Amino acid sequence: MNATSSAPIERQLVAGIDSRSPWATVLEQAGVAVAVLDADFSFVRVSPAYASAIGRPAAFFPGRGYFELFPHAASEAVFRQVRDARVARAGMALPGRPQPGHGGELERWNWSLTPFAGRAKSASTQYLVLTIQHPAAQRAASGGASGDESGRFAGEWRLRRLFESLTSGFALHEIVLDAAGKPCDYRFLEVNVAFEAISGLERSRIIGRCASAVFGEIDSRWLERFAAVALDGDCGQFDDYHADLDRHYRVTAYCPEHGQIAAVYDDVTTLRTAAPAAASAPERPQERP
Repeated sequence: MNATSSAPIERQLVAGIDSRSPWATVLEQAGVAVAVLDADFSFVRVSPAYASAIGRPAAFFPGRGYFELFPHAASEAVFRQVRDARVARAGMALPGRPQPGHGGELERWNWSLTPFAGRAKSASTQYLVLTIQHPAAQRAASGGASGDESGRFAGEWRLRRLFESLTSGFALHEIVLDAAGKPCDYRFLEVNVAFEAISGLERSRIIGRCASAVFGEIDSRWLERFAAVALDGDCGQFDDYHADLDRHYRVTAYCPEHGQIAAVYDDVTTLRTAAPAAASAPERPQERP
């Protein structure tokens, strides 16, 4: 692995699960455990929720092989396919399947595995991000309860408080398919106060409505990205201009459930507009000493 070219990717992935990141907090409160692996399936970093679900400190994992800890031939074959084909995979737990402690069997929980490569189109996979909706992580997020109503409502209350306190905009969308089963739209399921502030869209006017009804026309680039997240279990970050809102956004997107997109929006309009202005500003004459 080329350490020089892979370093920016590693920093970006690790920053996404760093405890200081608001996005990491969203994942943890939602009961999502995250692990960053290198191309040989050795741990680079894990989120606090992942460490808690396994019952080991986070410092235990870096450098250890995933399949040395959790040997499972079928799951290892899936990991190799994702790494070599550079195509993300996702799966859902089989109904009624018991879910004991962590192991290698992917069919026991909802999961996604996303490969990350260098900038070159032909670059090989350098890191993989594994996300698991693990029962232990979900119990921790819901106040330690296991199936009782009080624990569920406590978890929902804490998640609501988290959404409202985030300085970044947060939105939960679901993808809409046409009669042929192809993505054609996306719907607003939930947004926080910060999203209203940076978009100018009122929550009461958009919840339950499709983007086509809100904006009149959907930007195909945004729809394609959201569809990849919702249907393929992809995740990642992108910067783009939203023509309908006339703003530049940095969006970090993740698939909490199949067909859904959890997205954190940061308004970077001032950064985008300041850069060209600075580049075109005339140089000030140097004063002679």
